[in-house]
Amino acid sequence: MPEVTPAAEKPTKKSGMKTPLVVLIVLVLEAVAIVGAFKFFGGGASTVSALDDPAVSVDTENEKIVETLVLEAKLPNNKSGVSYIYPTEIYLQVKQRHLERVKAEIEQFQNEIKADITAIWRTADPQHFQEPRLENLTRKVYALLDDRFGQDRERSEPIVVKVVIVMGAGFRIDS
Repeated sequence: MPEVTPAAEKPTKKSGMKTPLVVLIVLVLEAVAIVGAFKFFGGGASTVSALDDPAVSVDTENEKIVETLVLEAKLPNNKSGVSYIYPTEIYLQVKQRHLERVKAEIEQFQNEIKADITAIWRTADPQHFQEPRLENLTRKVYALLDDRFGQDRERSEPIVVKVVIVMGAGFRIDS
């Protein structure tokens, strides 16, 4: 039977830790050298912009959100038993590429759109007119106009981006 020496029984942990430590130091030095080389030799971000290409700038112009007036009217509500008139402006936000189509349809069907929105106002609960952002009225008008204008078939996205309602305080009109 061979004799076992104490050195063979226990390898020192010191030699086992040297190799990973040396590898880690070498990797950190390489990373510092690579980052420094990119900064020194100007390998950073290029100054060329996508907006320099005329085709891209036209496309971004078509993607810009624009507002168009849908309705400016004094809309009634007497749901609480008291008649009020609310001076109201309703704007539609659409992408620039849809603006002409939307304006043409608003002009062509202005009375139908006004009748539909007036019906929303007449049937709205009085507390809806007290909401800071008019969330319920905005949601109902959005649903109406989104249904009317539909989706962009090329991109499968709704034409109506947002509805903005600007409404003044209601004026009581009966005694």
